[in-house]
Amino acid sequence: MTAEITPELYGIIEEKGIEEVSLKETHGSPKAVFGLWMAANVEFATLTTGALATCLTGLSFFQAMRSILLANLIGAVILGYFSTFGVDYGRPQMIQGANWFGPLGNRLPSLLNFFGGFSWFAVNTTAGAYALNLVLHTGLIPAALGMSVVQIAIAVVGYDLIHAAEKYLMFVLVLAFLGLTFIAVRHLGLSAPANPQTIAQMGGTSGAFMLSTAIMVGYQVGWIPYSSDYTRYLRTNNDAAGVKKTVFTYAFWGALISTVWIEGLGALIGSSIPFFSKPSDLLTVWMPEWFKLPFLVAVILGTISANIINIYSATMSILAVGIKLKQHVASISTGIIGAVISAIVINSFVESYTNFLLVLGYWTMPWIAVTLLCHKTDRVSRLPVSAAFVAWIVAVAGSVPFWDQQLYTGVFAASHPQFGDSTFIVSFVIGAVMYMLLTKPAPARLAAAE
Repeated sequence: MTAEITPELYGIIEEKGIEEVSLKETHGSPKAVFGLWMAANVEFATLTTGALATCLTGLSFFQAMRSILLANLIGAVILGYFSTFGVDYGRPQMIQGANWFGPLGNRLPSLLNFFGGFSWFAVNTTAGAYALNLVLHTGLIPAALGMSVVQIAIAVVGYDLIHAAEKYLMFVLVLAFLGLTFIAVRHLGLSAPANPQTIAQMGGTSGAFMLSTAIMVGYQVGWIPYSSDYTRYLRTNNDAAGVKKTVFTYAFWGALISTVWIEGLGALIGSSIPFFSKPSDLLTVWMPEWFKLPFLVAVILGTISANIINIYSATMSILAVGIKLKQHVASISTGIIGAVISAIVINSFVESYTNFLLVLGYWTMPWIAVTLLCHKTDRVSRLPVSAAFVAWIVAVAGSVPFWDQQLYTGVFAASHPQFGDSTFIVSFVIGAVMYMLLTKPAPARLAAAE
C-alpha cells in the first residue's frame, strides 16, 4: 500500500511521524548525510569522549588512537549500512523493527532508544551550558535551559531544517576545531606518554585498551538506531542500489573522519591534564585568549548540531513505542525531559557520562546483531513468539558478567580485569548466534510471497 502524504503543520512543521514515506514525498541528496554526521560529531561531547581514552584509562596518545580508530571503524561501517535501510523501507529506524521484533517486542528497544535520545540531549546540553556560562556568565542551569529552547525549536520543525542546519554548521565547526587542533598539536606535540598507575588500576594495558574501546564504541553505536531517520526521504524505486551505495559511502566517511579526528584531539588534550570532572576543564590554560571566545561559540553551535538530531530521533522512538502524540508535541516533550535531566547531572558530568556510554552499548550491540540478520536473511522463528526479541533479551542478559563500570562490575570483568569491558563483543556474538539457533530458513512459498 502506498503511504499517503502527511500535511505539514502551518506548511512548515513536519508531521510525518513514523509513517512510511511515499514516493511522492521523496527528496534530498544522499550526499547530504556526510555533512549531517560530520556536524553531529565535530562538537564538544566527542572531544570529551576522546579525553576519557587517556585521562580516565591512562593510555598513551598513540595507544588511545589505536583504540579510537578500531572502535570508530566498526561503528562507521555499521552506521553506513544501517543508513541504507531508510532507502529500503522509507521509515524511521526503530519502527522498522516491528516487522522482526513484533509490534509489542519492538516497544522495548524503542523505549531504550528514546531514553538514549533524551540522555544524549542532556549530555550535550550540559557541555554547551558550561561553554555558554563562560561566555555570558548566566549560571549553568539557566544556560542549559536557554540552549534547550533553541534546540527544541529546530527539531520541532523537522527533517528538512535539520539537514539545512547541519549543512551550514559543519563549516563553522570544522574551522573552529581545525584551529584547536593546530594549537593543541603545537603546544603538546604528539608524544604523550601512558600513565602506569592509572593503567594498573584498569587491569593493565589490555584492560585499559578494552575499556577505552568500549567507551568509543558506545559513543559511535549510539547513532545507529537513528540512522534511517535521516535517509527515509531518499526512498526510491529508481536505481535504489546506486542511492544506497552513495548513502553508505558518505555516512561512513562523515562518521569516521569526524569521530577519529575529534576523539583523537580529545585524547591528546586529556593526556595533558591529571583529571577532569566537567567539560570546561578541557579548556586548558594554554589555549590563547583570542581563541577562547570563538571556540566557545563553536562549542555552543556544536551542541545544537548534535542535539537537534537527538531530539528528532528520540521523538521517532517514542512514537514507535506507541505513544499517540503529534510529532511536534512529542519533540517538545522529549526536549523538556532532556533539559530536566541536564539540570540534574550538570554537577557530576564525567562519571554520569562514562556510565551512560557503556550502558548505551550494552543494549545496542546485540540489537544491531539481531537487526542485521533480520534484514539480510530470510528466516522464520522456531518459537511461537519473535525469535529476534528473545535472542536480543538473551544476549543482553548473557553479557551481564562482562559489564565493567562504576554502577556494576560483572563476575567475569571483576576476576579478569585484563579483558576490560568486552561486553560489546560478547553481546554481539550471543545475539547473532541465538537468532540463528532460534530461527530456520523460511519455506520457499513464504519467501516467494515476500
